[in-house]
Amino acid sequence: MEIGVQKQTDEEKQAQPGQFNKLDDSGDKKQTGYCGFLTVEYYTPYFNVTETDVINRIKATFLPFRPDFLNITKENPDLWGPIWINATLIFLITAIANLRQVDAEKENQSFEVGYVPQATALLYIIAFGTPVILAIVMKILGVDLSFFQTICLYGYSMSTLLPITILCYFQNEMFLWMIIAYGVGNSILFLIFNLKEELDKLQIQKKYIIIGIVVTMQLSLYLFYKLVFFSYVSEGKIEISSEAQGEKQPGN
Repeated sequence: MEIGVQKQTDEEKQAQPGQFNKLDDSGDKKQTGYCGFLTVEYYTPYFNVTETDVINRIKATFLPFRPDFLNITKENPDLWGPIWINATLIFLITAIANLRQVDAEKENQSFEVGYVPQATALLYIIAFGTPVILAIVMKILGVDLSFFQTICLYGYSMSTLLPITILCYFQNEMFLWMIIAYGVGNSILFLIFNLKEELDKLQIQKKYIIIGIVVTMQLSLYLFYKLVFFSYVSEGKIEISSEAQGEKQPGN
């Protein structure tokens, strides 16, 4: 009986790589059965990474002139990194924005939870919506890059926002714009350099269409990030508080 159980287990282990871990011609891991994308098992292979893998992939995003990220992840694209990078960003946005507000309002200290749904909506729409657009456009234009490979590449490119969000605590307008400019440049170069091998196969017009989409989406993300979450809203609140106190004084 024990031998039979062990034999069955070995057969299952041998079947799993064939069912979940093989890559098809487009780079997606093969799944069997109809409507497989509606099952948890369909996405399980895309979380088959270690902590070391995720850390090394994040580090690679800060070296945009070394376009080896796509080669590293091509055989094993993951969703784990993009999901947790954005979850960490949501936490950092909420924490830093509220710390800035507390510093600005020493007497009336309050915490604004409105940053949570705003950050969640923005980041996850960008992180997963943009790769969908890119993947569709690139497929139409003839680029051989799968949907999950595109999500992995774009999701990891957002790791540049991690140190930028922390540094946005310092309330210096010029400094804020400098690090936002760095983030835009780094993320755009990272994406374009890693897509270069595929883009070089296209006609020049098609190539610039994809580059234009990447540049537009990154500029929109970082500008929205700066103007919404880290604008000087505290100054407006201070002015309102001062006006309110001035109105109360004549009544007293």
